[in-house]
Amino acid sequence: MTVTGFIGALSTTQVKGLSNATITAMTSKELAGLGDDQVKVLSAAQFAAIDNADDYKGLKLSALSNAVVATLTVGADNVAGTYAAVTANATDKLQTSQIGSLSTSITNSFLAADLDALATDDTLKGLSSAQIAGLAGTKFSETSIEKLTSSQIGAMSSTQITALDTAVAAKLTAAQLAGLSADGAKGLENEDIEALFTTNNADAEDNVHALSTKAIAALTTGQLEKLDAVGGGALTVPQIKALSTTQVAALTDDEMGNWGQTQIEALSAKQLQAMAVDKLSQGQVGLLTETQIAGLDGAKIGLLNEDAVAAWSPTKLGAISSTGAAGLTAGQLGKFDDADINALSTKAFAALSATLLADLSADDIIAKLDTAHVKALSTAQIAGLKDAQITALTGDQLKEMSAAQVNAFANDKLALFDDVELAKMDTAALKGLQQQDFDSFTDDQLDKLTTGREQAFSQDQTNWIIAAYIDQTTH
Repeated sequence: MTVTGFIGALSTTQVKGLSNATITAMTSKELAGLGDDQVKVLSAAQFAAIDNADDYKGLKLSALSNAVVATLTVGADNVAGTYAAVTANATDKLQTSQIGSLSTSITNSFLAADLDALATDDTLKGLSSAQIAGLAGTKFSETSIEKLTSSQIGAMSSTQITALDTAVAAKLTAAQLAGLSADGAKGLENEDIEALFTTNNADAEDNVHALSTKAIAALTTGQLEKLDAVGGGALTVPQIKALSTTQVAALTDDEMGNWGQTQIEALSAKQLQAMAVDKLSQGQVGLLTETQIAGLDGAKIGLLNEDAVAAWSPTKLGAISSTGAAGLTAGQLGKFDDADINALSTKAFAALSATLLADLSADDIIAKLDTAHVKALSTAQIAGLKDAQITALTGDQLKEMSAAQVNAFANDKLALFDDVELAKMDTAALKGLQQQDFDSFTDDQLDKLTTGREQAFSQDQTNWIIAAYIDQTTH
């Protein structure tokens, strides 16, 4: 029996018991006699006893325990105990499960060629997060980057990601991008964004979908602006919800152009308030929910597409706040029909400026008001009504007005009502009539207004009425 045969026949217990001196005396020929199970039980001390780098030629490197692998050091390939020596002389290679045990001093010294070599048989996947974090981004090639796992990508810092060549970054897949950290996302350069998340990449939508909400939230406005209709349109509901108000404000109409119902509905009231809502298409404005609408102030409401606002359901129109209603434009109100006008809450309606109401024709709004909205007319709104608008009011509408509202009509404007309509004024509202009103009425108007209600007037009004009658008979 040869010595190699004898060594190969030893039990693992016997191998464990071999002295360091015996190991040192063994050459590559004797070491080659050790089987996988025998090599696995070699201790760090026994391995260190191999004092000639050439002796590694007979060693099954793939069988070394991780504890032994962890003892390898940085050094030349002719120095025993170094990573360079075992990889240069051993007959096989370290396996994926062993690579992670190498010290970071060794992995930090890897060159691009070393990473490419590990990538050829997927051994690169064995590198730990700590090992990955120590590698300069410039060391990764198109070959090696494709072999990294999502966890390894997640271990890369913004500095490492920034250092990747654009062609290298463009090789990242959706599966890998799913692991990109918030810090890593910050490292994506504009060229990387364009290479991964736009029409330049056939998998752009999948790549966008893969990004975590934390990664999305970490993107700068400059990075977001590099998305196009494909990339921006691919943003998911959770991703949109993760956007800050600053990020939302930076989105372009091109990026949001393909957003559908679930994406539009994902926007919070604060996000909508922060963005330029005029970027929303007519169809997208129509998708806004009651909650979203209620959160918009007047400045934002006034920017919304006129036809889309007019097409909102009564429930949505009713969600407009008084603050929001103050921003409705003449163009928007001009698109409203009677149902739209009366769908506004009375508080919202009362918030419409007197100038806005005065700028609208009678048929646009005044003639369409229901009882609740007539009662909601503010004194300022009434005072600002034009003659044509007052003429459009009916006696039934006048009947619903309070004394304060009646009192708000400017000068002789109540005389624009005919006698029949004027007579419908509520008795309690009569208290709002002033001397100039009575002076402007005709005999017929005075008769219709006062008959049967003579005692409803105040003492001053009684005097004014009598004076008005006398004036009528003497002129």
